[in-house]
Amino acid sequence: MRVLVTGASGYIGKAVAKAFRAKGHRVWGMVRNDKDAHMLSLDEIMPIKGDLSKPESFKKYLDDFEVAVHCAFDSTGKGVEQDAKTIDVITAAFSKSKLPRQFIYTSGIWVYGSAGLQLVDEASPVNPIDIVKWRPAHEDKVLNAATSNFKTVVLRPGCVYGNVGGLTSILFNSLTNKSVTVIKDGHYRWPMIHVNDLAHAYVSTAEKELSSVVMNVVDDSSATVREMAEAIAQSAKLHGKIVSLSYDQALKQFGPMVQGLTIDLQVNNSRIKRLLGWQIHHAPFINDVDIYYNAWKSSTK
Repeated sequence: MRVLVTGASGYIGKAVAKAFRAKGHRVWGMVRNDKDAHMLSLDEIMPIKGDLSKPESFKKYLDDFEVAVHCAFDSTGKGVEQDAKTIDVITAAFSKSKLPRQFIYTSGIWVYGSAGLQLVDEASPVNPIDIVKWRPAHEDKVLNAATSNFKTVVLRPGCVYGNVGGLTSILFNSLTNKSVTVIKDGHYRWPMIHVNDLAHAYVSTAEKELSSVVMNVVDDSSATVREMAEAIAQSAKLHGKIVSLSYDQALKQFGPMVQGLTIDLQVNNSRIKRLLGWQIHHAPFINDVDIYYNAWKSSTK
């Protein structure tokens, strides 16, 4: 397949582009500068200079691709508007094609909001936290664009970690204060997914040629954030050194994202396993925490 990945120099996008290439697909990655273009080339991914704020910069290339995977998001202020325009540009180009096309859109599990002990799945009503209230409308825009020749899929990744990045980096970075910091008591659950397991979900989605479906991409872990923090502290030989931030303190430090960082949610992944035969290859974060701690420690040197 000929695959375009937006945000191919980013945390998720890079993993996705590399996973497609590892399966032998021809992959192009959209980037904004020469440095990122060079790094993609080293991974056998062909760079395309493009900017989400300027749709004309990538619109001209779309006829060349069978699959477009949208992983990019600009968090500087106009990201929501740019995301909507990107959806419009890709769906307009692909829906006109006489050949089969597929668009895979990246959403996230924060659209469910906190649900406590209730296990949510793709049939559950959404209750998005404030910073992603716009996401369900964008999901609908993607799904409603599907035709008999144009397949559209929405993936909702969990809290992504691995490869010295993702949400758990917040916990690791707090080690600089010789303790691990959690917000409030930490007794809430993040639905988790290793970035490489997530990347393989995108590849399987494209290869199975699914359409008009939403799928959660999470692992089977159920540890609380406090339990993860305690495991990190143990790996760092800081046994029991857990510091709690109040919600107001965390709001000052992390801004509106604090609502996502304190989400209490458990998400069912049976649909993606059933439809794709998708498998989780990485043990839960808490079981391999020493690997992630060592990677984080090496990245700080």
